[in-house]
Amino acid sequence: MSSTSLTLRERAWLPLEQIRTIGPLTGITAARVRDALTGLHRADPEHRAVSRLDRPAAAWEHLDADGFAAHVREAVTDLGPGPLDFAAMTRQLQDEPVSALPVRVLVGGGYVALRVSRAYGDTEPVNALLRELVCAAHAGRAVSLAPGTPQSWALPKAWLKQVGLRPSRWRDGLSTPRPPRRPAAATRPWKASPVTSSVRSTRVLGEMRTWRDRHGVGATTPAIALAAFAAALVELGLDPDLSGGVFLADARRRLGQATGVDGNFSIGSYLSPQSLIDPAPIDETFTAELAGGRILTSMLLRSGRLLVTRAPRTPAPYPEEIAIEPRPRLVLDDQGSHDLLADLPWGAEPAGRIDQSPPARCEPEDVVLTIGELDGVLHLDATFHSTTYDPVVVQRALDLVCSDPAGLIMAGAR
Repeated sequence: MSSTSLTLRERAWLPLEQIRTIGPLTGITAARVRDALTGLHRADPEHRAVSRLDRPAAAWEHLDADGFAAHVREAVTDLGPGPLDFAAMTRQLQDEPVSALPVRVLVGGGYVALRVSRAYGDTEPVNALLRELVCAAHAGRAVSLAPGTPQSWALPKAWLKQVGLRPSRWRDGLSTPRPPRRPAAATRPWKASPVTSSVRSTRVLGEMRTWRDRHGVGATTPAIALAAFAAALVELGLDPDLSGGVFLADARRRLGQATGVDGNFSIGSYLSPQSLIDPAPIDETFTAELAGGRILTSMLLRSGRLLVTRAPRTPAPYPEEIAIEPRPRLVLDDQGSHDLLADLPWGAEPAGRIDQSPPARCEPEDVVLTIGELDGVLHLDATFHSTTYDPVVVQRALDLVCSDPAGLIMAGAR
């Protein structure tokens, strides 16, 4: 058995994991998924998708054939032919602690749920892994993935080009806004209970774009969705914190020739648009953040700290108490198009497909809004703790976004 040290960038993202739950699919069983992964291990035993994560040693642990046989039985769980609740599959993965498994799979009832370490990658490589795993299992062949290409200098080169050679951006790059401290408040006992509520719509994308064009609103559909969601939370009495939110951004667009490399190139930035219920300032603020140097600088500093400390990152424990009256702090994860998955062996038309993309971990008072598009259908997920907010209310907020986003925004502006 051999091992490969994690790169600094891989170690920087060890605390975080993401989940992808899709279906219904045809011809997918746990046995087929195990066989497909075993084929990948046979061809490339050092591929990260078929290795283990040695967290204390900050290393990828590569297995021999016998070791992998035991590993794949642990990594892939057979939930049977169903019928199954896809939301329960997502919750099961959210409830599991971080482990030595960089890729964890649940299969059953025509659904596949995947939990992947951010040390492996973010949305782009995870979607590529998910697509190839499903296609290989359906075809009865080995998973075929190109070996990981860490390209350790991709991030420094991108930073030098966008920030380092432009002194005017140095100060902006080093000024990283943080969420303001909330005033002390009475607390109550609390226990983590992450859940994800979801909604999908075949028509709301078109309605958003029509409203935007008709009213001259300079904003993208994700900005419109976030503004409508914030307005819905206000309308339903959850009193969200509208002073700012965390926006996840993919820095791959800044990597030039390195685009397509493995790993995590997404990071969250705390931003304070003039209004979180108006899509125009949301879009303007986020666009300015993408054009500046803070995103790449934050990623570089995160890796640099690990170069000094040499300590693997582990998730911080959840608190045992939270405010009696918590206020939702919004996090936006715009994943863009998931059309890479459009040709999977789906068992339903686009309107009937499940495409969940929640994080595995959520801060106690956060509500993470994940946005994705698949075959013309808008998929929205809200991840939060059921011990913090009422799932019925959050689900209602998502439903309102898909029923009348423009009405919510215009009512909130009054």
